[in-house]
Formats: sequence, structure tokens, C-alpha cells
Amino acid sequence: ILASAWPLAAWAVTEPKTEVEYPDMVTGGCDGQQVELVATGVGLREKTFMKVDVYTIVSYVAKDADLGDDPGQLLAGLQAPKRLQMDLRRSFSREKLINAFVDVIEKNYDDMSTFAADLETFKAYFERDAQEGDVIVFDYCPASGLTTTLNGEVRGTIANPAFSEALWTVWFGAKPVNGGLKKALLGQ
Repeated sequence: ILASAWPLAAWAVTEPKTEVEYPDMVTGGCDGQQVELVATGVGLREKTFMKVDVYTIVSYVAKDADLGDDPGQLLAGLQAPKRLQMDLRRSFSREKLINAFVDVIEKNYDDMSTFAADLETFKAYFERDAQEGDVIVFDYCPASGLTTTLNGEVRGTIANPAFSEALWTVWFGAKPVNGGLKKALLGQ
């Protein structure tokens, strides 16, 4: 589990519309080692033509990770410590939350058999409707897998790296939830 103490950051990354700030670097333990994660970018998920704010999100990756020439493609499958943190800006149903993940994963995969059981486990982590102010954190450590935390409570860990990659495609896949958000999370 990537347990981090969010330090008071000397530097921050800021989502421009909401002015939500995140530390540009976090440290924590991953697979028994201390790691530094650096922010790749921060973004805002908006929905509908009225541009309703749904969540802000920040992406972190191990400081020494090589993201190459196509960081979006590489980041989804990267076998290195990484984190996504979503801060919900509105309330919505459990079904909408789960479907938001599943719909995008389905667009990126013709065959989900390698992680279908893991997807069912993941869905069960979300037992109630999403509330404004909820914080969802996805931490990936290569040896232990993907740990999902909701409001500071660990919901579970999925060891299968194929599921972690599938979840990251929601934001970094060939068909992400939003192309502009993908660019923002890559600092572009």
C-alpha cells in the first residue's frame, strides 16, 4: 500500500478553473520501500453542455519513471508506483460512479476476461452514493497491486496488474473519458 503523509508542499499544481491545489510531490511507502511520486498533471472532469464540475483529479508517478515519447499510453500500463486522486465536487448515485468507470474501460477493451472478476470486486468497493467532498485514491504498487481508498479508508487491493492498467485507461487510454482531461493530466 502506498501510504503517504501529504506534506505541506513548497510547490503545488493547481487546477485552473476550481483553483484546487495538490502537492507537486508526495512520498510514501510502496512494496516496502520509500518512494517519491511527482505530479504529471491535474484536471477537472466536467459533464454536460452546462460544464457541471464533477471532480478534480491529480496524477502522480514515481519520480524516476521513464514515460517516453507517449506518456499517456505508457502511463496506463506502467509497472511503477503511481497514484490517481479524485476529489468529488458534486454528489451522484453509486450507479453513475460505477458506470463512469466501466463505460470507459469497455470502450478501451474488446475483451475484458483477464480482469472481469477484479472489476466486480472493484464495483463492490463503492457501497453508497458518491457525495460532494468524497476523496477517492487509487495507489498502484507493482508487487502488491492497486489499492483503492475512499475518504481515508482502504476499500481493498486488487493484485492483477491487468485491472490496474484497465482503470488507468479511463484517463490515459486510447479512448479516455475526455481528451482534454487526459492532456491536463499529462501536463499539456
